[in-house]
Amino acid sequence: MAEQQTCPGCGGARGTEKTEHSVETDPQGRQQPVQRSYWSPCSVCGGSGVVQR
Repeated sequence: MAEQQTCPGCGGARGTEKTEHSVETDPQGRQQPVQRSYWSPCSVCGGSGVVQR
């Protein structure tokens, strides 16, 4: 039977916080830098924090 182990990709944290940087135009037509942060599930374990070995 497979045994569960802590995910080597995220260390059990289930994902990482990502930061997206872009430039957007405001209502006056000026370009403004924009920064957004979001949580992204780990691509190795799919956000479970564990993998089957």
